Amino acid sequence: MRERPQPLYDAVPYRIDGVEVMPRLSADTTYDSNIFAIPQARDDLIVRLRPRMTASAVLGSLDVTSAVELDHREYLSHSSQSTTDVVFGLAGRYDISRDTQLYAGMRNGRRTEDRADPDSPFNLREPAQYDYVSGHLGAAHSFNRMRVAGHVGIEDRDYRDGRDGRGNPVDQDFRSRALLTSDIAAEYAFSPDTSAFVNLSLNRRNYAAQAPLEPSRDSKGYRITAGASLEITKLIRGEIGLGYFRQGFESPVYDTVKGLAARARLEYFMTPLFTWTLRANRGVEEASSIGTGAYVATSISLQADYELFRNLILSAGANYEHDDFQDIDRRYDIRGATLAADYKLSPRYALGVQYEFRDQEAAGAFPGREFARHRLMAGLTVQGM
Repeated sequence: MRERPQPLYDAVPYRIDGVEVMPRLSADTTYDSNIFAIPQARDDLIVRLRPRMTASAVLGSLDVTSAVELDHREYLSHSSQSTTDVVFGLAGRYDISRDTQLYAGMRNGRRTEDRADPDSPFNLREPAQYDYVSGHLGAAHSFNRMRVAGHVGIEDRDYRDGRDGRGNPVDQDFRSRALLTSDIAAEYAFSPDTSAFVNLSLNRRNYAAQAPLEPSRDSKGYRITAGASLEITKLIRGEIGLGYFRQGFESPVYDTVKGLAARARLEYFMTPLFTWTLRANRGVEEASSIGTGAYVATSISLQADYELFRNLILSAGANYEHDDFQDIDRRYDIRGATLAADYKLSPRYALGVQYEFRDQEAAGAFPGREFARHRLMAGLTVQGM
């Protein structure tokens, strides 16, 4: 529903000598009941500004897009938590023929970790930040009913050192790493409504340094899934894939992580204005906390979108995630709920309101982070001409 074109309300870019330029400015205010994601909650009001500019052009068979975005969060009562992220991106697609395409792109900038992230450190006085640079190269080819695609990518992260509650330095170099990935996928269409696919993903993680007395965290692994995309009826469509994952570490201190891999997405168009979306995923995630190398994350979510008016969409959702850490006795059960309303005043102006709840329970001998958090956001977006 959200991807459906709305000509009366979709933003219109500026066109300058064949180049489409789309400026965008989002401004919102968020009340966060637990900014440190700890049992002893402390709240704050956060003002967020996100200017963004994209430019795209079609040069014959080449389609090029560039983007720059700034993301500043200002905490009104706890100014030390204020952060600024930035990203620069460039991507292109070259159509060799109607059936063959090449893709390439790069991004670099700075990101801030959410304190609620299962991998976020417990002892930092300020949010963890890292600088990154990434690039990818891919190709896709279709023949008859078969489509084959391949992709290689690299991302290098450099974590910034922080300070603990007493002002002592906290080394974060042991989290800095390079991630190399490669994927190959094939999909065969039996009919316009049904296709089968298989996907193989390989990865290698190389860490720049180790924490004192910690073994090497370098690892390599793979994930393979097979499944189907299908339109069961005119009202139900989806995709489901099952398979296997394995992540092995260079040091024998860390156990190999392996198990069932799964991903699914199911959409039910209950009416032309009401859509249900079910998502599920299971796989291995990297953990750079001391004493563990990875955790297995299993998640499921359900969302309902209702188009009350052509320019007003109401949403409600619920989600659950279970994280099981390797090598240390730690488990997370994360429950969440969201309510949202998106109101497009015109192609240029849009209003948004969102409520988010998160409850994270921890168990085990080293239980980690446990908290509950409410967030309420209201904002305005201005974009296009």
